[in-house]
Parts: sequence; structure tokens; C-alpha cells
Amino acid sequence: MISSLRIWGSTSKRLVQGIKHDGGFVSSDDGPERMPDLETLDDLIRIPNFHDWLSLRAAHVEKERAMILLPYREELIGNPMIPAIHGGILAGLIDLAGGAAAFTITNAPTPTIDLRVDYIRPALEKDTVADARIVNSGSTIAFVDVEVFQLPGEGEPVRAEDIGPDGVDVHEVGKLVATGRATYSTKGAKPQPGPDDHPIG
Repeated sequence: MISSLRIWGSTSKRLVQGIKHDGGFVSSDDGPERMPDLETLDDLIRIPNFHDWLSLRAAHVEKERAMILLPYREELIGNPMIPAIHGGILAGLIDLAGGAAAFTITNAPTPTIDLRVDYIRPALEKDTVADARIVNSGSTIAFVDVEVFQLPGEGEPVRAEDIGPDGVDVHEVGKLVATGRATYSTKGAKPQPGPDDHPIG
């Protein structure tokens, strides 16, 4: 399983996986279309002010998949009694991660048509990762499934067998806190993006 996050202590850092940069976009394997590389997606996702305020980071990108990291900070807390991250913040993270996955096949903003979120357990004071994968897509709509994990916090054990050459597999060490399914409009798809094209949530 592909992992894109490497953990040192309690700090999550991006790992660029040997992808060749070519003007910020790379060719897909099955056609002339181009999709953003990791560094470019990382810049694009923070163009909207809300995304920038969340300090979101792109953790991994490939065709039909994107992983977005939400670094923890105190302002994200919605329930101070637990404390837990606000559910609306998680919903926004799911929406953007799904939109970023859709962007890999459209190179254009993909307005959200529908979004469903299931909250599995409270999201605590930890960094959070959304892993979005397209399950089906066509000329007008893309269906995306998203899983949201929280990374181990400071002092929490990480098994040696869960650490590979690409870092830590969040599916092995992370705790699932929410899932989402979203549909996005793909009507604006184009072979290459224009200067104003970026993922939206």
C-alpha cells in the first residue's frame, strides 16, 4: 500500500516520492492528459482563504487519488469537553480531499454535488489525514470515497513493521475517525489546467 507520510516523533512531514517535475505537472500513464505533481498540488490547495487558514498540506497524489494533511492546532477544537476537532472542519477536509482527487482527472475546479459524512469517533488533538480515491467517474460526475485517519500522537508507539521505505502507512497506524462519500461535477475537464484552475471544496 502506498504511503506518503513519514513521522518523526509527533511531527508529520511531506515525502515527495521521486516524481519528476515538469512545469508542475506530470503526464498520466494512459494518455496525453497531465495532472499536478505533489509540490504543485500542495500550492494549489491553499489558494482559497479557508484552505490556507487550515494550513492544509498535500501528502500524496496520483491519478484518481489524493491525500491531504490537516495539522492540528487549538483553533480547530469544536467540543472543548473531550476535546475534539469540530465536525465541520472534518467535513471540509473530506470535501477538499475529494475535490483534489477529482482534480487529478479534470485539471479544473470540480463543484461538489453531494457530500455525506459518517463520524466514527471523536477526532482528538492530533494531525489528521484524509485519503480520497475516485471509485467511478464519467464525463459529468465523479464519485469519491474518503477515509479520515488521525496519526499517532507524541509518545504513542509505532510498530517497526509499519515503517517502510516510504514512511508510515496511515492505514496501519492511524485511527479511522470519519468516512465520506462525495460526488463532483467533472463537466469542466481539460487536458491541462489554466492559470485560475485549482481544487475547490
